[in-house]
Amino acid sequence: MRYQVAQYSLRGGRKSNQDRVAYLERENSVLMIVADGLGGHKGGALAAETLVQVATRAFQNIKHPVISRPSAFLALTIMQAHRAIQVRGLAHIPPITPRTTCVMCLVQNGYAYWAHVGDSRLYHFRNKQVLKRTLDHTTIEQFHTDGLLSEEEMHTHPEKSHLLKCLGGGGKPSISLGAETLLERNDVLLLCSDGLWEAFTPDELIAYLQAKSLEETVEIMLHDAEDKMGSSCDNLSAACLRWEDHIPASMPLQSNNDVQADQQILWQQAQLHTAEKVLQEKVAKGHAESTKPVAAKAKKKSLDSAIEELESFVKRYEPK
Repeated sequence: MRYQVAQYSLRGGRKSNQDRVAYLERENSVLMIVADGLGGHKGGALAAETLVQVATRAFQNIKHPVISRPSAFLALTIMQAHRAIQVRGLAHIPPITPRTTCVMCLVQNGYAYWAHVGDSRLYHFRNKQVLKRTLDHTTIEQFHTDGLLSEEEMHTHPEKSHLLKCLGGGGKPSISLGAETLLERNDVLLLCSDGLWEAFTPDELIAYLQAKSLEETVEIMLHDAEDKMGSSCDNLSAACLRWEDHIPASMPLQSNNDVQADQQILWQQAQLHTAEKVLQEKVAKGHAESTKPVAAKAKKKSLDSAIEELESFVKRYEPK
């Protein structure tokens, strides 16, 4: 794979930076992560840091060369991070409820997959145009979708920070998953916190990202956003990838559209995923040979069922 990737984060006008940003690389894949800890709740930085740690560990622990269920990987990783944030909050003295938004993108063999919760965004640019952007989980995004607000009016609306979804807190996460997307040469994927997208229009973001050096221009872009917003500037973070390879010859792994993940199904799939891993480990260690034929047959059926459900689960949610 040929690509450029860069990340950068600034404190802006805040006392501390509760954003976290990272990218991780393997031979045939890149995982980008942006998390924006909620400043209105204690432990925003803890929540964002926990998400990045969980996602990093999950990506690094993958043993196979290809993630066969990319959207499942992203959704289940976010669910695991949600639970880890809850546990860390309860362990705090006194207990707190740290919360964060997040956006994650996996690029693998020339295809992109993404997931988000909250108002941290992903933009997909092609030919100097916005091909796709994630829809914020906010009140004003709903107003925009209903045609009551323009893109520009969203930036100044008094309820622009009213989140409908986040990670942490008492409920289970609801996650939006992007469709499997074939990348073309010079496509750009930008993940960012609201501190950046509030400062610049999509056209202004595109203008920065046309520069030859992605690492240099991402840093300049964030500093310019900080200068533009002044003392009111929120934390700013971005992770960005420019695809510089040809259209891949590999076949798609999914045929799903954008979906809204149902909470109960996701938790069921997490249990199935865990069961699958345990069974695979037992088989790899040769334990299956010592079991009775009937029990082995039952385990094989259970494993096949788990794999089948995991492969199809992203198609089982209602559209946005």
